[in-house]
Amino acid sequence: MTYVPTWAGFLYLVVVTDVYSRKVVGWAFGVNMTADLVIAALNMALLTRKPESVIHHSDQGSQGVFNRSSQHL
Repeated sequence: MTYVPTWAGFLYLVVVTDVYSRKVVGWAFGVNMTADLVIAALNMALLTRKPESVIHHSDQGSQGVFNRSSQHL
């Protein structure tokens, strides 16, 4: 998750990349830094790739309070 400064304030951007293909497979923009923004980006990535199994890695940065499970069946 990163922030983008604009004249109206900050917008938050979450990007999910496929490490193998190096393509962006999911993303979400929002005006608030929320776990729902991350879930939206992960769901877009799952719909884009339709994987049989997933390994998701996050460095969690300085926002390491995300407690929802990022594993989907």
